[in-house]
Amino acid sequence: MTDGLTASLEASIREIPVVDCHEHTFLPDRRPARVDLGTLVAGSDLADDLISAGMPAEARARLGYADAAPFLGHVRNTGFSRSLMAAFAELFDFREETISATDWEALSELLATANTRPGWYDDVLGRGRVTTILRIQGDEPDPLAVPRRWFRPILRIDPWIVEAGSTTERERIAERAGGRGTTLAGYLEALDGWFSAAAAGGAVGIKSMLAYRRPLTHGRPTAEEAERLFQAKHRSAAEERALEDAIVHAVAERAGRAGLPWQIHVGIGSWQTNIVGNGDPVMLDPLVSAHRGTTFVLLHGGYPYLGQIGSMAKNHPNVVIECGWLAYIAPAAYRRALAEWLDSVPVSKILAVGADCAHVEQTLGALLLTRHDLARVLAEKIRHDGWSEKEAISSAHALLGGNAGSVYRLDGAGGGGGTRA
Repeated sequence: MTDGLTASLEASIREIPVVDCHEHTFLPDRRPARVDLGTLVAGSDLADDLISAGMPAEARARLGYADAAPFLGHVRNTGFSRSLMAAFAELFDFREETISATDWEALSELLATANTRPGWYDDVLGRGRVTTILRIQGDEPDPLAVPRRWFRPILRIDPWIVEAGSTTERERIAERAGGRGTTLAGYLEALDGWFSAAAAGGAVGIKSMLAYRRPLTHGRPTAEEAERLFQAKHRSAAEERALEDAIVHAVAERAGRAGLPWQIHVGIGSWQTNIVGNGDPVMLDPLVSAHRGTTFVLLHGGYPYLGQIGSMAKNHPNVVIECGWLAYIAPAAYRRALAEWLDSVPVSKILAVGADCAHVEQTLGALLLTRHDLARVLAEKIRHDGWSEKEAISSAHALLGGNAGSVYRLDGAGGGGGTRA
């Protein structure tokens, strides 16, 4: 049950425009041919929870009610499940606590029909008051050619880093950027061109997921050592990592010059990938310290490294916390972390929204959970920490949109109240 103060805050927060800082949203013309409930759940984080509860992983590819039914009751408590149920309540007035076989079919038809409507994205995102989505590059031919009605592009930078050791791949990447990859100097010149084109084409940031393949510790080879490693015909595993480290520093320097914040995955992984050991945000301390002119946006609240990511943002002017996915990975952890960060980190350095998903329906559900939990945290600040309601609402504007508008230099996006980190 929601108390009066929390309900009042939630009602006010519902009217605040939102900048969603992290999504992999299907472009409208690249959605699955039929978006039914099986497609939505299979392509969402809820399928991860179903597999964790015991559903065979191979069922994901053909997910139907019979596959999911034995496990739906086991995951009803999780944020991933609750977010979708909240979305179905908002969009289709579906308010049951469980999904029966009949419900599954009915929701499937409602979703499939809705996704054929030209205005469906407008409807869903409009209900959430989402003004802007920072969308991670997918498999579309031109990642900059996205509908600017909703999206601003975040480009993947990892290929430049992980393919530097492959003669064939690095030459292909450099040529695509209008350069040559036969020497390290030529490769970095092509990288300069890529950054220039990204900024000119409207990209607002870059993203890395290196934690999915290696720890986030980075050495810094000398220029001479980097050149030797680049030209070597054979490299040990340690040398491969050293070459990657050299390119990581080159990327950080160029991101700062281009004014493009660098999103870095830290903490928990997805799709049954346990990478927590690779993702401690404190590992990034030397990189962040070496590139003070670059804004590093550390993703997902660093879960489970909530205190560590808070210490990074508190100590480094160029570190920003993006905590959106956390809001429905573990809503209680989101509330706990947000309460702690609002006591210790400048409010301008916290980005509260980002569902990290492909379907707009799940984006809306995650946002509904985020708003509710933000209201709960702010109500506690008023009750116990001496905040005024005016201060709480001002902070909500910053957290939901204003900070992102400032960090990513978005013209006219969000609710105001942010300052550049």
